[in-house]
Amino acid sequence: MADWSAMILIGQYDSPFVRRVAIAIRFYGMQYEHRPWSVFADADKIVQFNPLRRVPTLVLDWGEVLVESSAIIDTIGEWIGPNAPSCRGAARSVATGSALSRSRRASPTRR
Repeated sequence: MADWSAMILIGQYDSPFVRRVAIAIRFYGMQYEHRPWSVFADADKIVQFNPLRRVPTLVLDWGEVLVESSAIIDTIGEWIGPNAPSCRGAARSVATGSALSRSRRASPTRR
């Protein structure tokens, strides 16, 4: 059986795609190690796991690497099983909502 606590999520939470994956992992009650590496400053570290140097990257305990947030979330959902609740909509809403709230805080207010 897989040791889900040995998963490693690579990428910073300021990325909505990394947040979506983190939300999905937590939604299903799984544990993971987070490495908040930047695709700019830490590209040399990321390339060891993902030659495209993209985030999110999820490294599984047996060495397999998953990329692209939708594919990662779909794969996790398949592992959990067909009777598990889907978190796709929730992850998308939370990630998008927090991105929108950040952009609104950053934009000047109209008077």
